[in-house]
Amino acid sequence: MMAWFLFTLMVGAIVAYCVWDYRRKAALREAASQERLLQLLEAKTAAKAAADAPPASTPAADGNAPAQALPVAAAAPSGKERFLGKAETLVYYLLKTGIPDHEVFANVTLATVVRQEGGGFDQEQQLRRFSQHQLDFVICDKSMRIVAVVDVESPGGTDTAGAQRFKSDTLKAAGVRLVLVNPKSVPRREDIRALVCGGTAAAGS
Repeated sequence: MMAWFLFTLMVGAIVAYCVWDYRRKAALREAASQERLLQLLEAKTAAKAAADAPPASTPAADGNAPAQALPVAAAAPSGKERFLGKAETLVYYLLKTGIPDHEVFANVTLATVVRQEGGGFDQEQQLRRFSQHQLDFVICDKSMRIVAVVDVESPGGTDTAGAQRFKSDTLKAAGVRLVLVNPKSVPRREDIRALVCGGTAAAGS
């Protein structure tokens, strides 16, 4: 009986050792595999960095002046994160919900709204100048007649006082209504129609 117990104990010890040894070797193989993968990734990263780096200048054939390095390719353009800023987005949705029977166009140049007078060089100069000024929103009726221009005031922003005055004077001379909206005091939705289409004292009109 005692011999059988010792035999069983020895067999169990052998099995336990075999299991432990198998797991140890498996862990070593896994660690070695991860190490090889890490080395491959590092080598690939280094190779890509070397390929992307601009070529170093090399001596000219006569050994006097270094040859010019090849020009580095310009960075590819990327899209803006937002088409409209937060304040402009809020005003856009107020216009869309407050006057749903009108069309709202965003980021339109002054040249698109105002007809250029004259001809030849003078007209071309006027077109170029008007194209440099952007209007936040142009409101049209369903027949695409311009009803008003809405600009979101931006103190210290892209529009200087002179640029805003030029837009205001040009639109007034063209008979186009201009409404200025303060982003810190946005009008209520029920007031938008009167503010844009007339019928109340609107700032900038």
